Amino acid sequence: MTDLSRRNFGKQTIKWGGALSLLTVLNTPGIAQAFDYLGPLKKNDFLERDDLGYALKSLFMTYDSTFPYPHKFNETITKAQLRGLEFYVLQGLEKEYVEHYVYTMKPILKMVKRLVKKKGPDKGLFGMFERTTCSYQLFERINIKPGERSFPCPYMETLGHCKKYLGTFTIEWKDVCNKWCIPTWSGFAKELGINISIHPGLECKVKLA
Repeated sequence: MTDLSRRNFGKQTIKWGGALSLLTVLNTPGIAQAFDYLGPLKKNDFLERDDLGYALKSLFMTYDSTFPYPHKFNETITKAQLRGLEFYVLQGLEKEYVEHYVYTMKPILKMVKRLVKKKGPDKGLFGMFERTTCSYQLFERINIKPGERSFPCPYMETLGHCKKYLGTFTIEWKDVCNKWCIPTWSGFAKELGINISIHPGLECKVKLA
């Protein structure tokens, strides 16, 4: 995206008359053309996607669902990862699970490593977090500082909901930190040739070491 970044898109939809109005326009191109609703942004690659209306509709329906708890955009990802981790922990295979995950990401990590060699270790954090859809589809926000990334833990709340309403999860939040997040990010860092320190919490921090 160019001038209309993912970070300010939500604010812009309100500025233009609200997300629902934008959803209507995106689903009816004739209206957009008749009223020039999108103005200079109508040639933006992001806004020209023909599936954008469906995406906004899905987002609205997700956040409109508040029973038995308020649902969020990343819930399917977090539940799937927690469900997988639950299985591998019960089987005593969490180490192999992480190693396999890092292995499947090696083609991407190799590209990021070239960027690290060219522009420095902070590009490793860039490639691990704000650069990849795997992260901004998972984290509600990513705070960026030189040599540091922080973000709200996406798993704690979801795990609490799973344990309360499903009653079939036995792993604890510390398992998520120690058997998934820390070894996975450490595995990424090793492949990238950078050293990091990881500080889990309600607000997780990953720093260059």
